[in-house]
Amino acid sequence: MRRYFKLLGIFTGNSLQLELEYRGNFVLNIFNSLIATAMGLLIIVTMFGNTTSLGGWTFLEVLTLYGIFMIMEALIDILLYPNLNRVPEYIRTGAMDFFLLKPISARFLVSFRYLRVWMLPQLILGLGLLLYGMAQTGGLSITALLLTGVMLGCGAVLIYAIWFMLITTAFWLVKVENISELFNAFFQAGRFPISAFPNWARLLLTIVIPIAFVTTVPASAAVGRLEPGLALAGSGLAALLLLASHACWRLAVANYTSASS
Repeated sequence: MRRYFKLLGIFTGNSLQLELEYRGNFVLNIFNSLIATAMGLLIIVTMFGNTTSLGGWTFLEVLTLYGIFMIMEALIDILLYPNLNRVPEYIRTGAMDFFLLKPISARFLVSFRYLRVWMLPQLILGLGLLLYGMAQTGGLSITALLLTGVMLGCGAVLIYAIWFMLITTAFWLVKVENISELFNAFFQAGRFPISAFPNWARLLLTIVIPIAFVTTVPASAAVGRLEPGLALAGSGLAALLLLASHACWRLAVANYTSASS
């Protein structure tokens, strides 16, 4: 485990060096990220200019939810996009052999080799917005912080596991790049509370593609709305999908035929 943390530090340093080779692009990417964040906040403020609640959630509660959405979106852009989206290319070119022959976990390498460091400001802003929302709604206690942290962790695991399983289909289908874009389209719904959607959409975003457990459930923990059953369901689902993603990976690797052979 210690070796993996050391490697993660090396990968982060290498990614930062690569980003700083083009400092103009690095600064521009940070600026674009901040503009997107501001636009998201403006949408929420505009919506609450015409109503006092959204799906039963107050302005401050939705603001807290948006903070969690920002955190999750940043994690996707920092880790998933630059890494898992490369897997189909690795398979097509035979570069997957490089990872499979290394004396450490190939799954770790394909998951954490590259990082988009310029998304860190959004991650920090999202965390700040979350803490502000918790403080304003009276939920800034040790218990609430711990529970929110656990639910955030479960949400992050859910995103990773789902995305990973979708990408492993590239071992059979090869060209699956659009799958990640499809998932991201559903993820964008996570910026609003699940109760704001019609019943069919709630069912879709809770059971079929469990985005509700990624943003709404952690936000519910942050503002004191979380029901014990949902907390258990979210934790259990995260563990189940992580195990399922590992099984998919092992099956995919077992059936992998190098493109270079």
